[in-house]
Amino acid sequence: MLSATAPDPDDKAPSRRDRVRAATIEEIKTTAMRMLREHGADLRFADIARDMGMTAPALYRYFADRDELLSALMVDGFAEMADALTSALDSAAPDDLAGRIRAAAIAYRDFARADPSRFSLLFGLPNPGFGRHSEHSSGPAAGATMAALEGLVLSVVEHGKRPTPLVRVVGTTWADEAGTIAQRNDGTRIPADIYQSLLHFLAAVHGFACLENFDHLNWVTEQSRDELFDAQIALLVVAMGADQ
Repeated sequence: MLSATAPDPDDKAPSRRDRVRAATIEEIKTTAMRMLREHGADLRFADIARDMGMTAPALYRYFADRDELLSALMVDGFAEMADALTSALDSAAPDDLAGRIRAAAIAYRDFARADPSRFSLLFGLPNPGFGRHSEHSSGPAAGATMAALEGLVLSVVEHGKRPTPLVRVVGTTWADEAGTIAQRNDGTRIPADIYQSLLHFLAAVHGFACLENFDHLNWVTEQSRDELFDAQIALLVVAMGADQ
């Protein structure tokens, strides 16, 4: 009988061929992301292959087309964003809504500023014709990022707190949809008005990050942008009922 720590004899280590393939896929993605940072949206297989010392047709052994490669980059990017948000929220007390708002907002902005090209890839639609996330494998990854953001309010609800958002009026259609979207596997639900306030948070923080990332706030100094963002957080604390 196998012990709890004994390796499963059916689990085979990846073959050398599998390891080489996995390493090549990572190199392709790293090269593609670097080219997006250096040259912008015009990403072509021929350029990636030339940089890697490969032929363009050889890349099709790893990715069916450019869209599949972009989807893979987006999956990685959304996973990194979800990790950043989760880590930030883990640093805040689970029942401290104001602290969680601040932690998540700062993490969101920091993620955007740390790598503007990555943020643009995820949210700026830099490649015409690529389509919506829902049409590609990046869709579930984007959903996982939203699930991480739900942790901002979910833990507060789970700890028995019931913040009162500034706007409590909820449309009937949204109330029905929120009841489905916010239902957790364990039966916990985020009330529709609180979930609505979370989307207000997302719109405000994402909007600020986009304005900043796409140089629409370059007419004010960085210190002023920091102060404006702090004011945005203070507004969200009130709007989400965390000042009670």
